[in-house]
Amino acid sequence: MSTTVGAEGWTLVHQARQKHYDDRYYGQFLGTRKTGTLTPDATEWIVGRLFDGKSPDDGFRDGEWAYSKRFQSTQSTDNADRALKAYVEMSYDTFVWDRVFEQRVGEAIDRHLAGPEVPGAPKLSAGWYRSDPGPSVPIGSHTIHLPFHEAKYELLQHLRRTELGAMAHLTRGVTLDRHEAVELASQAKGPIRFEYGYNTYWLVADVS
Repeated sequence: MSTTVGAEGWTLVHQARQKHYDDRYYGQFLGTRKTGTLTPDATEWIVGRLFDGKSPDDGFRDGEWAYSKRFQSTQSTDNADRALKAYVEMSYDTFVWDRVFEQRVGEAIDRHLAGPEVPGAPKLSAGWYRSDPGPSVPIGSHTIHLPFHEAKYELLQHLRRTELGAMAHLTRGVTLDRHEAVELASQAKGPIRFEYGYNTYWLVADVS
């Protein structure tokens, strides 16, 4: 999504709205923007509840909404993670939750962070593996070589799906933390390789 809402210019990352059994529509949205107040590169996130209404299209009124909660720390990734949690919690009140709701919103966030396609950029393969599997069987996975922004999206998805298994709290101060890993992946302009917790992640260029 690239739509902006509100006078403050929030970019919509996800929106959900549907009809409830009382014949009224309920919904919510997730948005982000550069703060320009705390740190130059930080982004803040917003979780907003749309106005209840009689139409799927009347949730915003003059670009505004019913109420919202903002996440404005200096760590952009913390803001996004906290916003995702609040967004899922709100989905029960707006009747838009389903079994894959959190997964779909996580995908939307990572798609936004990956950014637009870069003309002429090399194709990349995204992957990860357990840095030191010990006596167990090595684990990991990787993609085929994909268009640049698709590979970045897949790397961000790898980070999200393997977060628990990476057990980063056990390597604090040794490897990147989650914010640093997500920032490195989302801002990558070419091949990269880094360790997060017990895992190694990478983007490798197609040299063919």
